Formats: sequence, structure tokens, C-alpha cells
Amino acid sequence: MDHTTGINELEFCSLDLETTGVNPAFDRIVEIGAVRFTTAGVINEYQKLVNPGVSIPPNVIKIHGITDSMVEGAPLINDILDEFYEFFKGAILVIQNPRFDLSFIERAFHVRDGKSPELKAIDTVNLAQKHFPALPNHKISTLANHLGLNLQSHRALDDAIACMSIFTEVIKGRGLITYGELMRMHGDMVRPGLRYSQGSTREPWRRLVIGKDVKIRYKDTDGRVTSRIIHPREFIQYGKSSYILAWCYLRESERCFMASRIVSINRLPPAGKPEL
Repeated sequence: MDHTTGINELEFCSLDLETTGVNPAFDRIVEIGAVRFTTAGVINEYQKLVNPGVSIPPNVIKIHGITDSMVEGAPLINDILDEFYEFFKGAILVIQNPRFDLSFIERAFHVRDGKSPELKAIDTVNLAQKHFPALPNHKISTLANHLGLNLQSHRALDDAIACMSIFTEVIKGRGLITYGELMRMHGDMVRPGLRYSQGSTREPWRRLVIGKDVKIRYKDTDGRVTSRIIHPREFIQYGKSSYILAWCYLRESERCFMASRIVSINRLPPAGKPEL
């Protein structure tokens, strides 16, 4: 994009997701909220509840208020991913802490298609830290309160609207006119934080091979260790943590295992493989 392009000539899209948890490697989207806008005002809004296909943890329900019964009849993410993409396609994404939301969107595309469109966004936290340095923090609730916004709930569309307001306030407050001025203030666009690989060269994880059954001893969050046979399907890195997405024969479902909790790995002889 030409850095001399006026900001008032551009279309932006603020968005927010509500999810079943904070890790895009295995948590799911339960709500999408987005606002397409220019500096002159709102063009359109998008809001959808999403059935995650799993139960929403009680501690997460306390945050956004979305329950299993609310999403029971909602579409699956695969059913609305294309229409959601069409809503924000061509606009400059504006997101509060975008690595989180972009990683969930990228993961949804990757699970369905094996690839994702290019995703990058402007971070309103970055802009707010520079424009409102005296605030105690730059959470969306703090910024909304500072700007006098009526943010009544922690729902996706409400947060997307607040994100838009924060962005436009910074643009006007700093007197930014061109796209180049905006990017000089912001710096590089933020991209998703997920990374995919075919495996690891480190012990003991190098014994894990995609498509090859192995027996592992795995420590859960309570410190209990169980033995199980898994069928690795994908290696994912998010932040400083690595995960193995695999079919678990013990639970008879697809599970995501944190690599650091795997106590031991033993490959199975060909005759010892269970049927898939």
C-alpha cells in the first residue's frame, strides 16, 4: 500500500473473538464480532455465535457469559469461515492484542483447508500505549472507561466497537493523515503466533513421527501420569510452548498434548499397532 494514501481513503475492520480458552492450538471460537469502518463512520457490522463442538469451561463462561445452551444451535466455524473472511477481506484489520485473535482465525483455516490466507493487523494496545502513556494499563475496559465508552459486556461485537473507537480516537488525537504516518507510529503489522512443523530434533520428541503410533507417558495439570498410545497428526508451536495434535486411543478422541508434559516416548513395533 502506498504510504502517501490518506487514512480517510482506507477501509478498516476491527474484530474480536470470544473463545473456549486462551490457547489457539486447541481451544475453539464461540463468538465473532466485527465492524467494517472508515474514519467517517461504520460501514457494516458482523456478529455470530459459533458452536465450538465442545463444552465451554465454567471459568470462561464467567468472562464472556456465553453458555453451551447459547451456542447449541449455532453454526460450526467451518460453515461461516468464508462469509466471515469476505466481511473483512480487503480492509486493514484493527485488533486489541491481535496475535491472539489472528492465531484463532489462522488455526480455523488451517484445520479446514491446510492453509490460511495472509493475516496481519494493527494493534490498538500498541497505539494506546503511545497515545495514553499515563494510564495504569491498556486493557480494553480501561481504555473504554477513559474514553467514556459504554462497554457493558465482554462480548465480541461490543469489544470490536470499542476497539474501533480506540483506534479512531488515536488517529484524531495524533492528527494522523496518511497511512505512512500511521505505520511510523505503529511499526510492523502483527501476525499470527502459531507455527507448524513436521517434528522436533530434540529428545524425547524426535521419536514422535507424524502418522506413526507411539506409546507415551503423559503428566496432566494435576501431576497425574498416564500411559497411552497416540497417533501424532500435527506439531504446533504457540509462543514458547510446543504441542502435538494426535488421536488418543485411551480417550478415543483427538487431543492436543503439551510437549513439556510428555514424560517418555516409546515407538511401537509394527505388530503392536492398534487399528485406526
